[in-house]
Amino acid sequence: MKRFLCIVALFLAPVVLFVGLFAGAIYASGEWRTEEEIAGRVAAGEPAFLGLAYRDNTRYYKHLVANELGADLLVLGTSRSMQFHSEFFTTDSFYNAGGGAGYVNEFQYFLEQLDEDKLPSTLIMVMDQYFFNGAWVGTGSMPETFDYSHYEFSLKSALPEAIRGWVQGKFTLRQAYGSHPDVYGMAAVGRGSGFNPDGSYCYGSLLDHPETGTDVGFHDTFDRILKGIDRFEYGEYVHEPSTYTIESLLAWCNDHDIEVVLIVPPYAPSVYERMAESGNYGYFDWIMPILTELCEPYGYEVYDFSYMPDTLDEEYVDGYHGSDRVYARLALHLAEESETLAGLIDTDYLNAALALSSSPLRLAE
Repeated sequence: MKRFLCIVALFLAPVVLFVGLFAGAIYASGEWRTEEEIAGRVAAGEPAFLGLAYRDNTRYYKHLVANELGADLLVLGTSRSMQFHSEFFTTDSFYNAGGGAGYVNEFQYFLEQLDEDKLPSTLIMVMDQYFFNGAWVGTGSMPETFDYSHYEFSLKSALPEAIRGWVQGKFTLRQAYGSHPDVYGMAAVGRGSGFNPDGSYCYGSLLDHPETGTDVGFHDTFDRILKGIDRFEYGEYVHEPSTYTIESLLAWCNDHDIEVVLIVPPYAPSVYERMAESGNYGYFDWIMPILTELCEPYGYEVYDFSYMPDTLDEEYVDGYHGSDRVYARLALHLAEESETLAGLIDTDYLNAALALSSSPLRLAE
């Protein structure tokens, strides 16, 4: 019997070692750390960089930090708002809560859940075009109720994902086990992707190797336009319930003395041109007139950056996510046009950052 057990042990040892290596890698990367812990580090002024690979609690995390910091200048929107960096602005009281809202009816909820004394004095809200498309936000698509419940770390689910990621070359064991103070999560240590302490997003290795992206040449985006799917659904008129939601949101902000700047974010130039040529996106023409009318009673500003011909296709991560360079140019436009933000935008930094860089997706260092 003892001999049999020894044979079994010898047989299982490589398996245990293999699994143990990846469990150790997950532990060493900090993937298991909680959002509350990282939010606390950010609030304490530590350079905590968070890039989790095996769970997505972005809304929860961004709300935790926003409520800790109580920044005077807050950015709120989807992933298309994440490229506003603290360096773009002159104020030290800034936070990018991009990812804190996925649908138009989530903006007000995010703000309402902040402590009263943590509300911003100035709010940049990025309103994605498809928020106004009934085919995308139609009944059953937008959540009716909200909460900030979140996924807890699970080693059981993380282990097979880690092994799969290693096989696919997303990280090396050396990277996972390497010394990386203030960096948390397998995406952060493996690809360098994650949230900076100011809430902005870094695309990591993709910035220097855009050929590894999922939308090279915008083939995926163009396919969506052709089929009218996945945020590129066709629509002739604005989805009316969305306008009512924004009307309520703006009134709420006014009641809480928040200055608001609304921004409609950019598509890559060739993507916008393809959409315009298709004739299937008539609702775009209604967005600005409606937002302008809704903002007018409060003196709020609204800007349409859907088409930015002064940017290049290669400066976009995919068909509808601009890089840091795109948003740096956008911020310079705001410095010229916005009365609310003009004094808050660091034009010297932005002009220097837009010098030639090692990658069309990177700002100059």
